[in-house]
Amino acid sequence: MFFFRLFSKLPFFVLYAFADLLAFIAFRLVRYRYTVVFENMTKSFPEKTHKEIRQLAKQFYHHMADWMIETLKALSMSEQTLKERVIFKNTKSLQQLLQEKKSLIVLTAHQFNWEWVLLSGNLTFGLPIDAIYMPVSNPTVEKLLLAIRSRFGGLPIPKDQTLPTIVKRIKEQRMIAMVADQRPAQDIPDKYWTTFLHQDTAFYMGTESLPKLTRLPVFFMATRKIKRGYYEVTIEKLAEPPYQYQQKEILPAYIHRVEDLIKEHPDNWLWSHNRWKYGKGAYD
Repeated sequence: MFFFRLFSKLPFFVLYAFADLLAFIAFRLVRYRYTVVFENMTKSFPEKTHKEIRQLAKQFYHHMADWMIETLKALSMSEQTLKERVIFKNTKSLQQLLQEKKSLIVLTAHQFNWEWVLLSGNLTFGLPIDAIYMPVSNPTVEKLLLAIRSRFGGLPIPKDQTLPTIVKRIKEQRMIAMVADQRPAQDIPDKYWTTFLHQDTAFYMGTESLPKLTRLPVFFMATRKIKRGYYEVTIEKLAEPPYQYQQKEILPAYIHRVEDLIKEHPDNWLWSHNRWKYGKGAYD
């Protein structure tokens, strides 16, 4: 942990030079998950040529490298620097709920840099953002991510502890965050299937059920990378009570927003994730 903290104190121009080197190694030499990245992009954008996909993949590796060093940089970034580099837009309806001392749920996607968005949200809205996350198996990485995500008051919630934690803190005003576009485990029977980026795709049902269980309004945060190290987050109300419990209304709206965002910035999503590891029908 000491090394990571020391590394995070390097100036941005040094860190981004290191990120350029990482991107070159990952894309040209090691070809880190290149097959997964290329296949995911090719199936998601069938209208694009091989050359266009390769160019998108190259850009993706640069964004991923930036995300890695920016996440480490968050260990030592000042509050002011973070707020200057992540700007929130269209916040009126969200701020109104916060002024009324109400809790809410925010959904976002694996658009770079989601870690900065969560951290900056704590500062911008003056309320802890409790991010539901999937723990990683490496204890050093897990400890590092928890240290980063909890820096400005957030309470990271392991996915399997979501309901007990939320119930325990139900009387406290909170913002509960989910990066809800990841792949559910194959053996989970209760999945939501739809067509996403031209492919049969499964989503966690918790994205639909948690807001209805808690009766909290849902907002979507669309992250766009303006330039290197600077992000703009547009907030949109996605759904609010009273909900229709007999039909899906939150997941379809969320998936539609994510798909539009990916099409708008196709190089800025986490393509190295094996999102389509299994097909429809597995364990269903």
